[in-house]
Amino acid sequence: MANTFKSAVTGSSSTIGAFYTCPAATTAVVHAVYLSNVDARLSDQTINLSVSGSAFFNDRKYILKTIDVPSDSTVVIEKPINLGAGDKLEAQASQTSSIDVFASILEIT
Repeated sequence: MANTFKSAVTGSSSTIGAFYTCPAATTAVVHAVYLSNVDARLSDQTINLSVSGSAFFNDRKYILKTIDVPSDSTVVIEKPINLGAGDKLEAQASQTSSIDVFASILEIT
């Protein structure tokens, strides 16, 4: 088994979208997700973080739902999230370009 560390990043969008998809024949462990409110002109923003596309369930499952990210600050999720082949890690913010999303991921093949 080979282990490879990856980073997945996205600027936020107000429509939900995948920023990481676990490759075929691979298991991934998300070690941490950083959610940074980067627009000082805007007030607090909210974000949703979800997983979809799994072989184990047909619909979207939320990891975080409408979480506040205060202006000029960062929220960190440091609990492991296990993903299987085809699983998509998705983000949606209350305002486009207001929150940067960064995930630290270990892929196991």
